[in-house]
Amino acid sequence: MKNIIVVCEAGITTSLLVNKLEGLTQDENENIKIQSKNTEEGLDFVKEESVDVVLLVPQIHHKFEDYSAATDGKVLKISINDYNNMNVYSIFEQLTEAL
Repeated sequence: MKNIIVVCEAGITTSLLVNKLEGLTQDENENIKIQSKNTEEGLDFVKEESVDVVLLVPQIHHKFEDYSAATDGKVLKISINDYNNMNVYSIFEQLTEAL
C-alpha cells in the first residue's frame, strides 16, 4: 500500500481534498492510503513513518525544503489553481506520476 499525506497549515481545509482523492483511488482500484496532517504534525509523521508522497498545499510551499530533507518520499507542491478549484483529477494525475 502506498502512503500519501496532504499537508496544510492547520490540517482542516484538506479534509475535502483528501475525501475526493480517496474516492478517485477507489474508482481506479489503487492501493493508496491518503491522510491529512497539519504542518508540524506532518513533519513529525514523515520522520517516523515511511511516506511515498507528501502533497503540500499552496500556503506551505515554503516548507518544501524541510519536508524534502525529512523524508525519502517525493514531495510535491499542489498548484494554487488546482487547490482553489479542488481539481482532484489534476492532483491525482501528478500523484500517480510520482508513484
